[in-house]
Formats: sequence, structure tokens, C-alpha cells
Amino acid sequence: MALERLKLIAWVKVEILKLKGLNSMAERKKRNVEKKEERPVDFIHTGSTCLNLALSNRGKDGGWARGRIDNVVGDGSSGKTLVALEACANVFYDMLGTESHNFPKVKEVLVVYNNVEGVMDFPIDSMYGSPFNEGVEWIRTGVIQEFGWDFMKRVRALKDGQMLFYVVDSWDALDSEEELKAFIESIEKEKPQDGSFDLGKQKYGSKRFFKTLCSEIEGDNGQVKKDCTLLIVSQTRQKIGVVFGEKKYRAGGDALNFYTHQVLWLADRGKIHHVKEGVKVVEGIEVSAGVKRNKTAKPFREASFPILFDHGIDDIMSMVQFIHGPQSKEVKDFFGSNFKTYETLANYVDKEGLKDELIKMTEEKWHRIQGSKKHIRKRRFPE
Repeated sequence: MALERLKLIAWVKVEILKLKGLNSMAERKKRNVEKKEERPVDFIHTGSTCLNLALSNRGKDGGWARGRIDNVVGDGSSGKTLVALEACANVFYDMLGTESHNFPKVKEVLVVYNNVEGVMDFPIDSMYGSPFNEGVEWIRTGVIQEFGWDFMKRVRALKDGQMLFYVVDSWDALDSEEELKAFIESIEKEKPQDGSFDLGKQKYGSKRFFKTLCSEIEGDNGQVKKDCTLLIVSQTRQKIGVVFGEKKYRAGGDALNFYTHQVLWLADRGKIHHVKEGVKVVEGIEVSAGVKRNKTAKPFREASFPILFDHGIDDIMSMVQFIHGPQSKEVKDFFGSNFKTYETLANYVDKEGLKDELIKMTEEKWHRIQGSKKHIRKRRFPE
């Protein structure tokens, strides 16, 4: 009798839910499969044509996924901040007045750089111009909750025609309120801190911030309704006692794995030198970039590019190295001339305004390489 009574109660509850329209699976299914217009992703130029290709399979018009959460990861001095600044500069100078697939014409550009680490010693004016330095909003939040409040407030205030590009540098430098409070208490009481191993920040990011952010940005069928892009800078950490496999990892928990659209890992391949009066001077670094996660194009693509300390990414030199090989050598009959070094070739391209032609050559070689493998199996589904 007790079992029959429980079954009756359960049946009544189901019928009540149906009457209220809360359990109508047919209607729910109908809403989910309703055909929507499919739109391609829009992009933000990274400052490097080769890096654009690795991230999006597009050169001149590719780059960071716009209206998404992107992540750049690297060791110290691997170029993370400069890559973030390059993206900011391209948004600041090039996006105003542009039209795209997913967003209305850009009438106002908002660039916010959240310098959590509090260190920015680059010559911003000489590298990116005083209008950029004065036009970007430079802020600094201490805890992840404060960052979350600031960012969500800006997202919700966005109007049609406004574009927001927000950088947080870095995720690792953010504390949670709980951990900061525990740290202060340990100092005041002169006792060891009862650590939570940074789990407070992971909990906030996973269960609150990223879920809410995605619901604010995305509309129907995955289409974006807010022209807002978040670029998160992350540090690498060393795995202790690891012999095989990945020896480094990125902090942040599963949230950054689930909610990021593109994840780019940077590494310092070596220093760029010049010799003057017999003295060797470091003027930049060679950076290798590996795409470990990508929802826009094929993952695990790689690119390399030089970063000059007083210039930023050297896009022309990176394309020359991609076309002719990483080591400088004599190049014959290129653009109708001979060049003894890559440097003279790059200077010639810059001086003669031949960059668009070089981009086209770079894109053609990239697609030849990426499209060289043909599947021998038949298509599984109709076109």
C-alpha cells in the first residue's frame, strides 16, 4: 500500500508540472531544434599574420575570436603582456567604424587593461602612440570578485555600436576575498595561514563568473549579443616530479578549460641580438606559439614571431621567416630583387609598401601546408 501511495503521489506531481507547462518536453525540443541563421565568427587581429593563421586559419582578417573568452598562457618573459598589448592596439586603432557578421557597426571602442600585477614598464607611448596610452582605461583590481563586478557592470552597460575589449593580466595575480582575508589574519595573528590552495578563486570563476558572463554575451543558437571580448593572461606553473608528459600547467581549474574559446601557449625560443661597437645587445625575443585549444579552427597549430622591445611584434619579419625558413640567409629573386639578409628584405618590404603582397604569399603557403592531407574516405553526410 505504501508503494502504491508513493506512485500515486509521484503521478500527481508529474501531472501538475505538465499543467503548469514546466515539464513539456515536446515544446522544449521544438525550441531547441528551431533552425537559426548560422553566422561565422568575427576576429581581432593579433598583430602577427602567422599567429592569426594559427588561431583562425585566416591571415589578414583572422586572429582572436571576437565576442568570446580567449586565453594566452606562458612563462615569465615569454611575451604574454606584449601579445595582449598588440591586440589592444589593433582594437583601439582599427576597429572603429568596422562592420562584421555578428555585430552592428562599431561607433565606440572601449579598451580596458586590468593590470592586476601592477607592473607595466614598457614604453607604451613610443611603441603604440600617446593616443593609445591616453585612450585605454588602465585599472587594477585586487581580488577576483572585484574584477568580476567591474567586468560584468561594463558588459551589461554595453549598447549597440559599442565594442569592449577587456584584458586581465594576469589571472594568477587575482586573489579571492576569502584567501586575502585569511592571509591578512595570519599576518596579524603571526600564525601560519590555513590555505585553501587557491580554491576560492576557482570556485568563483567556475560556478559564478564564467557561467553568468556566457549567458550575458551569448544569444540564440550560440550567436553573440554583446560585442565584448575578454582576454585572460595566465602564467605557467611547474609540475613537481613529472618525468613524462607535460611538465607545466596553467592554473585556474576547469573553468578556463570549459569556457575559453582559444588557448594560446607562448614560449621564449631565444634572444634577438645586434652587435654595436663590439658589444652584443639583446633587442627582442623569438616567440613560439602553440594553440592548445580552439573552437574556431583546427587546434594544435603553431606559429613563431619576433617581438622587439621598442616595437612590439615584427609581423613582416615573421612572414619572411615563415616563407624562407627560420635562419636568415640570402634570398634571390624575391619581389624582383636579391637580398643578402632577412633584415634587408624586411626593410625593403616595409619601405616599398609590399606588406599586402607578403601577407598573400604567407596565406598561400599556410593553406598549401594545412590542406596537403586529403581524406580518402567518402563524405559521411550530404552537403
